[in-house]
Amino acid sequence: MNDKKKNNILFNFFCDAKMNAVEKLSEYLFLRKDDVKRALVYGCTVESFINDLKIDLNKGDSSEVGIIGRHITTSSDERISSFRNTGLLNLRAALEVDTPLSDFLKKHKIKIDVDNRIFNFKAYSIPIEGTKFPDHRCFMGHDKVCSWSSGCDAFQKLGILDNKLYNLGATLEFFVAGTLDEMLEYSSVSRCPEILVTIDELISCIHNPYRECTYPLCCDWMSTYPNCYAIEFESCLSNMETFEPINYLNAFEEIKNCFLWSNITYYDYYERRVPQRVFDNIYLIRRIIDIYVYGSKEQYGSLQPGFSIDSDELKLYRVDGKMLIEV
Repeated sequence: MNDKKKNNILFNFFCDAKMNAVEKLSEYLFLRKDDVKRALVYGCTVESFINDLKIDLNKGDSSEVGIIGRHITTSSDERISSFRNTGLLNLRAALEVDTPLSDFLKKHKIKIDVDNRIFNFKAYSIPIEGTKFPDHRCFMGHDKVCSWSSGCDAFQKLGILDNKLYNLGATLEFFVAGTLDEMLEYSSVSRCPEILVTIDELISCIHNPYRECTYPLCCDWMSTYPNCYAIEFESCLSNMETFEPINYLNAFEEIKNCFLWSNITYYDYYERRVPQRVFDNIYLIRRIIDIYVYGSKEQYGSLQPGFSIDSDELKLYRVDGKMLIEV
C-alpha cells in the first residue's frame, strides 16, 4: 500500500520556524494562534498543552496532515535510479521484490521467506522464531530445546530478525526531524542497511560462534554501494504509526489525561474504540513540543505495516560532506 494522498496542511520540521508550526497547528486544531504560542513554553507537556487549550482531539482530521520525512540509505550512481522505479519500500517489500537489497542477498545465497518465516542461507533453512516459540528445536543440530534466556547466540540473533520482521512489522522507518549529522550517525544507515548487520551477526554465530563477527556482508555492500543518500518525501499523518505501546492497556495511565476534552473513557480505550486520529494528533503535538520547546532535533517516524511511498513522491539527495545535492 502506498502513502500517496496530498495533504492540506504540511509540517516540515527540518525547515519550519516555530511560528510556521504555530500557525499550521492553530489552523489544524481550530485554535487561536496567540493561545498556541502562549502554551508552547518551557515546562509544558502534551497533557498540559491539551488541557490548557481544551483541545478535542477528535476534531483534527489527520488524513489532511502531511509530514516531511527523510530516509537515509546507501546506493551507487548506477542503482540509485531504482527508487524511481519501485518507490521507497518497507522492509518486507524490499526483501520480496527485485530490489538492490534482495539482489544483493541472492548473490550471497540468502533468501528470507517473510510469509513462511524461513531464513534460507546456503544449506541452512532456519525457522525465524523469537521469544514466543519457547520449544524451538536447535537448528545447529544439537539435541536440546532453546529459549530466549538460555539459547545460543545464534538463536538470540534470530530473535532480533524476528523482532524486525514481525513484532515491529517490517515497516518503513525515517526521520521527521534532525540535523544531517544526527541522521548520518544513527545506527548503520549511512553505510549499509541495518538488516545486513543482523544477518551478518546471525551467520557469524552459525559458522564461527566463538569468533568476533567481521561483517563480510556489510563490507561488501559498502564497496558495492559506497554513496549515501537522503530520500525526502511527504507522508500522510494518518498512515503513520503513532501509537504502538508495548502494553496497550497499561499505556492508558500514561495518556488518559489527554482525553479530558475528547469525551473518551477507559471503556472506549479498552474496547479499542478510540479513533486513530486521536493518537495521531497526540503524536503531532508531542513532536511540536519536543522540537520547538525543548530543542530535541532528532525525531523519528514510521509508516504503518504494509505502507510504502510512491516513486513520484520522492526527492533524492546525495550526501556530499555536510551538503545535500539533489540527483
